[in-house]
Amino acid sequence: MRTALVVIDRVARGLDRPFTYAWPTDGTVVPVGARVRVPLGSREAVGVVVATDAALAADTPATALRPITAVLDREPVLPEDLLALAFFIRDRWACHLSQALRALVPAPVRRLQAPPLPGLYAVGAGPARGSRRRALFECARVEPGVDASRARAQTGASAAVLRELEAAGHLRRGEPALPPLPPARVALTPEQTAAVRAVRAGAPGAEWLLEGVTGSGKTEVYLELIAATLAEGRQAIVLLPEISLTEEMRSRYYARFAGRVAIFHSAMAESTRVEEWYRVRRGAAGVVLGPRSAVFAPCPALGLLIVDEEHEPSYKQEEHPRYHAREVARERARLNGAQLVLGTATPSLESAHRARTGETGFLRLPNRATAQALPEPVIVDMRQELADGHREMFSRPLKRAIGETLLRREQAVLFLNRRGYATSVVCRDCGLSVKCPQCAVSLTVHRGRGALVCHYCFHEEPLPAVCPGCGSSRIRSFGVGTEQVEEEVRRLWPAARTLRADADTLRFRGSHQALFDAFRAGDADILVGTQMVAKGMDWPYVTLVGIVAADITLTLPDFRAAERAFQLITQAAGRAGRGERPGTVVIQTYNPEHYAITAAARQDFGHFYALEAPFREALSYPPFGSLMLVEAAAAAEDEARALAAWAATAAAGPDVTVLGPAPAPLERLRGRYRYHVLVKSKTLASLLLIGEHLQAEEPRLSITVDPQNML
Repeated sequence: MRTALVVIDRVARGLDRPFTYAWPTDGTVVPVGARVRVPLGSREAVGVVVATDAALAADTPATALRPITAVLDREPVLPEDLLALAFFIRDRWACHLSQALRALVPAPVRRLQAPPLPGLYAVGAGPARGSRRRALFECARVEPGVDASRARAQTGASAAVLRELEAAGHLRRGEPALPPLPPARVALTPEQTAAVRAVRAGAPGAEWLLEGVTGSGKTEVYLELIAATLAEGRQAIVLLPEISLTEEMRSRYYARFAGRVAIFHSAMAESTRVEEWYRVRRGAAGVVLGPRSAVFAPCPALGLLIVDEEHEPSYKQEEHPRYHAREVARERARLNGAQLVLGTATPSLESAHRARTGETGFLRLPNRATAQALPEPVIVDMRQELADGHREMFSRPLKRAIGETLLRREQAVLFLNRRGYATSVVCRDCGLSVKCPQCAVSLTVHRGRGALVCHYCFHEEPLPAVCPGCGSSRIRSFGVGTEQVEEEVRRLWPAARTLRADADTLRFRGSHQALFDAFRAGDADILVGTQMVAKGMDWPYVTLVGIVAADITLTLPDFRAAERAFQLITQAAGRAGRGERPGTVVIQTYNPEHYAITAAARQDFGHFYALEAPFREALSYPPFGSLMLVEAAAAAEDEARALAAWAATAAAGPDVTVLGPAPAPLERLRGRYRYHVLVKSKTLASLLLIGEHLQAEEPRLSITVDPQNML
């Protein structure tokens, strides 16, 4: 009797292991990686086959095994490397195996009863007669590769008409014939050429950190490596930190690899996600482009993984399974013998340490590809501005620089990583600050909506005209957000065309691409934005970047605060001077001597690393140790505190340091009180054992290995 090991698709403590079933009684073949329906107690459940013909215990009678009820997939949805990856994710980030398996396959694919057949293509002149026949043929001719079900729905043709056209040779199923790859449009610099050659000569599974200043042409290196990978008949995955960047890069990759690119992200229509997923699964798409979940693309011939802007915290999944896409990419490269390239101008301390200690290859692009100089930095001490009686939002140097930029008919970007109009409203009589009823944060003023909004739980209430506590009319806004910056720009330079890019203005599908295309085309003079404008954008006419408040990130209660500040300022500054004209970056700060500020102004990661690394090492923070954040949350504060106290006691051991319990920096979120326990260890293995123990004993705890957000 043949057997199968099945992981049940349910998150429950008692189900977190494979169960053994017999094959179906009707003799249906059970492929590894397929979904199956199985009996579970008195009911049925869906699971994934992770192995077949596993050895049974000697005392297990064959009659004790219940058979699989049905096999749901004609072909496995999970290839072997992804199954192995699921076990890696479970062990590495302390989650249930079913959670790891769910992450590997998009929900629309999991819901399918059967995989879609390849698309339809028109052949020859088509049928001479029959309106439905002709309509179906024309649909395939106008939209090559159209899904058969969609084509029939559009034309009203029956399944019999489709079969008749296929039998007559008027329609065929399959993938389009791909044109030859065009040559590179840009001649590589000697530094870019050396980087490509080094990666190509690397051993299977090798990892490289490509550290290049902003504008150094890292994308051109990626394109050359992908072209070489496709020429070998293998596939490439390119990870980008945000969906918006995926859309921004789409045209560049489409132009270079026409017909070979598949886009993966959650904002796509479900039918499109399914079609793209199966194109990749069949090997018909050679390049996958998308945010962190694209690391799970089902490539049967994976040869290259690229993690662009590898330092970005968005590569960390905040819900179970709490994986980090960079670490998953490393394991997937190892499993497939693929090359892994981590690219950025501002490496994470973890990747920089690995490169500097020889664990990975280290490639540098120290100059811009166009030979244009890096932007000239101007650090403005806002303390001195106040001392001189200048209390405006924009310092005198920044105001002067904006005015001169507009006179030259060039563009400016103003960066502030805080959306809304103001950070809070406070009564000047009684001191009341209006807070969220569900979270321990002040409500943010959104004047354009006439509302106060919580950026964590999205609670919203009208902007008050009087203090809700004492009734005073002396209620005022404090702090600055992008909405207020935009208002001030329009007041000071009313003739300038101004755009704003933040989560409020770019809420709808396509709005991000439309705004950035408009700015690139010169339809605006000044762009005000949050971190959306600091990542990967290439605007040739931008000659000025103004960092309105460089200290926002620097003052967060997080050991990565200096690193985040350096990265954001460097990336934002790098938008200036990427075309033919030189650029300037003006950085407004109350901490002008801080090494994160001074290093970012010069785009000098080496200087920042030399000062930040000793601090991390002294405290055993990554990359010199491993962290696990344990969170206890409950509707009652006493319950959360007691649960955290138990976790702190249970986590104690000879190889770890336990900090806490203590209230989380955001001590109340979405109506629940939160307490944190931080566990540090020199070895990751010690943390993982503790995490496994805590999860097994107390499922109410939230456990995050390698936390990227300490709030």
